[in-house]
Amino acid sequence: MIMAKAIVAPLLGGVIGYITNDLAIRMLFRPRKAIYIGKFHVPFTPGLIPSQQGRIASSIGDVISTQLLNEETLRQTLLSEKTIGGLQDKARAFLRTLSKDERRVSDLLRKPEIQDRVNVSVEEMEQKLTDGLAAKIVEAKLGYAVVDSAIGNKMDFLTQNKLFMMLVDGNAQESIKEKLAEKVDEVINERAPDVAAAIVNKFKTDIMDARLCDLYAKYQDKEDMLIDRLTELYISILGDNLGKLLRAINIEKIVVDKINGLDPAGLEAMIFGIMKKELRAIVYLGALLGFMMGFINLLL
Repeated sequence: MIMAKAIVAPLLGGVIGYITNDLAIRMLFRPRKAIYIGKFHVPFTPGLIPSQQGRIASSIGDVISTQLLNEETLRQTLLSEKTIGGLQDKARAFLRTLSKDERRVSDLLRKPEIQDRVNVSVEEMEQKLTDGLAAKIVEAKLGYAVVDSAIGNKMDFLTQNKLFMMLVDGNAQESIKEKLAEKVDEVINERAPDVAAAIVNKFKTDIMDARLCDLYAKYQDKEDMLIDRLTELYISILGDNLGKLLRAINIEKIVVDKINGLDPAGLEAMIFGIMKKELRAIVYLGALLGFMMGFINLLL
């Protein structure tokens, strides 16, 4: 009798501990909806986590955005020597794949996935380059520089002529240059689109129709310089704009919306997916403690 009691009591305690902890964990998630008997709200329904889903989402979002993925942490990671070195290695590996790529630049740019990324066709890109270059030529106002270079020496010669100096003072000379410059600018403005189109067309002939492997071979000696420039651009963009990027992305809101968007079953699956081993360990620990309490109860 005593032997049976010595065996049954610890085992019964272990079973009770197992069931109690397993039930407690399940009650964190179940029931998933509030239960009513008539107008009476059954206590502890829904489970703790479904009933506090909004608060949990807000807390997790705050922890992730302020402690795990804050500006300082991301800056240390994204601008670390290891990260930059890895990016440089990938950039160098990519450039070297071009040494065996016999596709032409124009063929590459006409691929739908490339055009989808840049959201523009090759012809539209050519037109944009032409328009942009023409605008830059017009903005440069080259008239005065052209006039000064073309007739500047002649003006210097004329200024040595005393008769000319008596009739035309310095202001008049400058006025002559300005009038001529205006006329030159008018001509340049009219011809700028044609000039720009010719430059872009030459670019298209020299670059767009070139094979990628030929371009790599031509500029292979500038590989390190290009990677350095890309690295500087990467550091500059992140260094100056990381805070703005994080504020624009709003990591906390993304996390909160993601968790709040889960149904209770999805939230349960997510948490169990992360903490399945730990939650099962709590159940087994309950069984162990129940077993020990049953055994200790025999000694009292």
